[in-house]
Amino acid sequence: MMKTIILKFSGPLQSWGIGSYFETRDTARYPTKSAVIGLVGGALGYRRDETEKNQKLNELSFGVRIEQRGTLLKDFHIARSANQSYVTNRYYLQDAVFLAMLSHKDSKWIDTVAKALVSPVFPPYMGRRSVPVDSGFFQGVVDDDLLSTIKSYQWQASEWYQKRLSQEKELGKIKLEAYVDASLLDDSSPPIFQRDRVESFDLMNRNHGFRPVKSMQIEIQIAEMSKDTEHDAFQGIGGV
Repeated sequence: MMKTIILKFSGPLQSWGIGSYFETRDTARYPTKSAVIGLVGGALGYRRDETEKNQKLNELSFGVRIEQRGTLLKDFHIARSANQSYVTNRYYLQDAVFLAMLSHKDSKWIDTVAKALVSPVFPPYMGRRSVPVDSGFFQGVVDDDLLSTIKSYQWQASEWYQKRLSQEKELGKIKLEAYVDASLLDDSSPPIFQRDRVESFDLMNRNHGFRPVKSMQIEIQIAEMSKDTEHDAFQGIGGV
């Protein structure tokens, strides 16, 4: 039986760099496969220069569902050297929520990865070390394939966001966008290509290849909620 790991990325800030160079550090609009693989490799205790081990993680099937888009934030830092000062621009997603899912036909391998994510060797973070995952990060493992799980898993947006959209839609359902490995969808739609296939994390030879991806529109039932729409800014941080 197939197993699928479910991870939730939420919090005040996230950043998923996909094409950062020099003074500009960008972010993709949702978690990249290379970033999540890096997180998994760190949890397993892999070092950046253990290229073969990290490359093998590409074999994990991957999908991400956008629960709450958030907004783009630009920050800047002034860096100084002996001879000059310069500004670095850094981009983040604020107030966003995503579900990332990993699966493989080897259920024992999935169990090993899940155990590492619960007790990681190196701490997991959302794209940058300055934004660690929150208390609800590991959602668990389900006995189902990735596509079935991504289509049926309960909506994980923040409560205030769900209340707001529930009142706007008034239809009892919402459509969420998801992106999965193209090989998981048996249809004629053309794939898009993202440069987030891990080739090397080695700081001396960091490199990523292209990966075919397909998008999906998923309809999710909206749960009954109260009319209170007050927003708790600290909700994404987790329990204290």
